[in-house]
Amino acid sequence: MAVVSLSSSKAQPYAIAGDFNGWNNNGTINPGGGPTVYTNIMSGGTPGTFQGVKFIAVPGSWSVTYPSGNLEISYDANGSNTVYLYPGSFSDGWLPLQNRVGFIDPGNMSFEIAGDFTSPNWGSDPAAGMVLQGNGVYTNTYIVATPGTHAFKIRSTGTWSHFNCGTDFGGGNPSNGSFTTTNANQPVQFQLDLPNGRWLAGSAAPAPVTNEVVFAVDMTYQIQLGYFTPGSSVFVAGDFNSWPAPSTGTGLALTNYPPYQGGGNTNIYYGTNTFVGIPSTSPSQYKFNQNDPNAQNGGWESSNNRNVTLLSKNGTNALPVAVFSDVYPAENLTAPAAVFFSIDMSGAVGTDAHTFNPSADSVYINGVFANWYAWAGGINPSPAPGGYQMFEEGLSTIYTNTIILPAGTPLAFQYKYGMDPGSANSGPLDDEAASYVNHVRVVRSTAASPYVLATDKFGGMYSEPYFSATSTGGGNLAVGAIAGSKVPVSWLGRPGAHLQANTNLVGGTWIDMPETDGANWTAGYNSTNGLVSVTNLPVAGRAYFRLVKP
Repeated sequence: MAVVSLSSSKAQPYAIAGDFNGWNNNGTINPGGGPTVYTNIMSGGTPGTFQGVKFIAVPGSWSVTYPSGNLEISYDANGSNTVYLYPGSFSDGWLPLQNRVGFIDPGNMSFEIAGDFTSPNWGSDPAAGMVLQGNGVYTNTYIVATPGTHAFKIRSTGTWSHFNCGTDFGGGNPSNGSFTTTNANQPVQFQLDLPNGRWLAGSAAPAPVTNEVVFAVDMTYQIQLGYFTPGSSVFVAGDFNSWPAPSTGTGLALTNYPPYQGGGNTNIYYGTNTFVGIPSTSPSQYKFNQNDPNAQNGGWESSNNRNVTLLSKNGTNALPVAVFSDVYPAENLTAPAAVFFSIDMSGAVGTDAHTFNPSADSVYINGVFANWYAWAGGINPSPAPGGYQMFEEGLSTIYTNTIILPAGTPLAFQYKYGMDPGSANSGPLDDEAASYVNHVRVVRSTAASPYVLATDKFGGMYSEPYFSATSTGGGNLAVGAIAGSKVPVSWLGRPGAHLQANTNLVGGTWIDMPETDGANWTAGYNSTNGLVSVTNLPVAGRAYFRLVKP
């Protein structure tokens, strides 16, 4: 079995166990769709067969699991499926009220209501079969003959051996769902929402809606970076079509002709898919991918999974035009850049309590620039790609390496180090800090080659300030005292940002100093936050400075 990660790094405290990993209660799961949604994609199974799985509240412990029993899902026609964990409490009227676990409807299952009111009692009643509305939403309205409080479960048709849900979605769960009727022969509506891990009975639940969802992605910057050539194909892959890889050509194919919404940008690729589900919910995660031979990350977007949120009524749901991988030239390297990394391993102790032994152990770096290659010690470990091992400087405790960051790497990028105890794995363990807790550094000058980062301390996860549209204070702009008709100005630079000066904040003209852009500027000194840019500017009277970017 293969566990495929399609999400970017985020902190997460949960694990997953199941048939696919030999019920290892420390299995890694992937954040996706936001900070409170976790996913795991299982592939390589036999279509139509069932897979037992559950999420672990405390990795390595069976004390608390979601659901309480095993969740039994079925592999789809491609031998895969995706399971979700939605931790926390809910007040939307659906059950269960907390820690929901759902999965993608594989299209080969059927469901029915079984309870103390079905005929035969708790048996298969043809009138109790549920009808698929689309995207894993099943409904039925059953006439309950006798008033009172009734117990029931929703189960796979004709059997308790596979899926059944009461208080949660766990198989063998002893607790039933319940509802109350007040009249004889009262109709009761039941709904089952597989992907969102919830059910509803006896309430005026909203009717499913049908949305024609329009996906659109702008490939302009991928073209500029040389990762995509018009004529190659762009697809949407997600829960709704079992995440096909771009090499299969079976994703939702997008087109750029005629130009999107009558505009002039032929680099926008778009397409439509029909979704049926509960209003205002997010029934599906997805990503764009593309099959150009020069594509990064195997053709997949390197950004987080995206979500479809259904409208409150039937209609066309045109999603905002996305930028592939959320890569904008102003926030990413537009050309490869050499960066010098260094890490102090003195007293280094891993999260597994292993103390670094310089005579036997190795150190590696991993990060967004390396497409977050697989850590050692996982379900399917493999050697680290070449070029990411750190090397000791003489007999010091400092390990270094110069790495070429590819074009498209964020200027403010994430990475972390890992030890290889005894150099036995040819690759690192994810042992520097908690899973998905990373260093964040900034390439502040592309004119310096290599650009030298501040020395990291193993386990000291540091995030540098970063000047951007969403972090305007990240430039740490400072002005010193005038000396000799000049004023010292310092700031944390970056490519695409430079100084402007003015003599009047009310009027006057801001004088541009493009030479101070991080694409050109190297003058300054090294600090904990990397290069601090410094310059002395002539002044006469008042002077005001600001840091700007496009």
